[in-house]
Amino acid sequence: MDFRTKFITEKDREKIRLAVKLHTPVEVTSYTLPREMELYIQEVLMVFLSECHQEHMSDNLVFCLSELLTNAKKANTKRVYFKEQNLDINNEMDYHQGMVTFKDDTLNNIEHYLKEQKRQGLYVRFCLQLYDSGVKIEIRNNSILTIFEQQRINEKLKMAKKYEDPKQVMSKVIDLTEGAGLGIIIMVLMLKKIGMTSDNFQIFSTDKETITQILLPLSPEIDKHMDLLYEEFAGDLDVVPVFEDSLQELAKIAKKNPNDSQPLIDYISNDAFLTSIILKDASENGACCSKITQAFDALGRDKILQVLSKDNSKLRLIKKQKEIQQFWKHESDVAFYAYNLAQNFSDAAVDKEEVYICGLLHDIECLCLKAASDEQKDKVKKLASTLDESGRLYELFINDFGHSRGCYMLVQKWGLPEKISQVILFHNNPSFTDEQFKPLVYIIYLADILQYYNNSQTDFYQINKDVLKFFNIDSKAKLDYIVKQLKK
Repeated sequence: MDFRTKFITEKDREKIRLAVKLHTPVEVTSYTLPREMELYIQEVLMVFLSECHQEHMSDNLVFCLSELLTNAKKANTKRVYFKEQNLDINNEMDYHQGMVTFKDDTLNNIEHYLKEQKRQGLYVRFCLQLYDSGVKIEIRNNSILTIFEQQRINEKLKMAKKYEDPKQVMSKVIDLTEGAGLGIIIMVLMLKKIGMTSDNFQIFSTDKETITQILLPLSPEIDKHMDLLYEEFAGDLDVVPVFEDSLQELAKIAKKNPNDSQPLIDYISNDAFLTSIILKDASENGACCSKITQAFDALGRDKILQVLSKDNSKLRLIKKQKEIQQFWKHESDVAFYAYNLAQNFSDAAVDKEEVYICGLLHDIECLCLKAASDEQKDKVKKLASTLDESGRLYELFINDFGHSRGCYMLVQKWGLPEKISQVILFHNNPSFTDEQFKPLVYIIYLADILQYYNNSQTDFYQINKDVLKFFNIDSKAKLDYIVKQLKK
């Protein structure tokens, strides 16, 4: 990162990194928006863009952000002022009367109006979220636009289409009603400079808030390059890593239970490496299975034990190093949470064993990356350096940027069932999945994010609203109850 941050902490950085990885929103709310808070929000934006490899847009977007925050804060001040002047802000005559004195009166007594904004609960909220297609930036405030304000905004947006450069605007556009009136126009022109169109910017009101939204497309080149890196890495995963201790334990279980395969099924189903090996081999033998029990029926016990033998050349034996084992445990914990969410907190008609397997494999490429050899990493690093000399591309790869696509590409290469592939692809973007896969995706999404919520790494507001509704969770208390039950 080539800029110094003054206001955000390392803990803030970690939360932003995790939000980028999980595609969860980041929000900052203020009632008075002092200068220090505005600078803090700017730093949050810059770190977020850096984590998404979009640093080249920072300068233009910081200017736009400053303008939008100021506008939202001013809108809240205006509501307080009109109320104190006994003027109806939605009445045309009152509106024009109030705007004649608004600027001078509020500037001369701004501390009073900021104090009143806070007392009345008028906020400015900054929101950021990464999607596969881009970044959504929003400024929200709970002062609904009047028809006069909306008309004025529409005029400025229409006017912006006539110009290509901010310099053309300065001498031609004057609006003394609420200041120079240049901010929105210049902002749209600055967004054009970074390849965006007017369709990427809009201002609208709901019944509760005014929302200014910028939809920032990710560089298609970054997506293309990341896919090339994931393809390169997946090409080396015909040989799958597996804990050497796991194979030894499996052999003991097989010897102890010569006529009973259930203990073997149970043990394999608790290990993401073993499960992926079996389902991959089943697919290679013409049986596309989404459950270990299906794979046993298709391949037979003897074939399974042959596949999971240390003599199999398609396995790469590894030791249980701490970082690998921690991530491996995360996969198992998500599978456990998912199974219990499906069993006890959902009415969806889903196969519980399939739910468990999807939870176990939801980040399988990331797990394989944790266990990758130096040779495998060097091959990817070499390719990354030909695409990006800065080294940032390889850093994004190592930090699992776009990991859902990487995991999807891997299980597609292995020939695993489409339902597993779709869950993996959309488990961080659950609202975008096909209707038929939503129950499975929603369950895996919640099971995954609860791992981070349980460790205070994510907050209640960051959890997808569609998923919460699916589980009838309408409060933090209800979610905490589910977490408490799962811990038991």
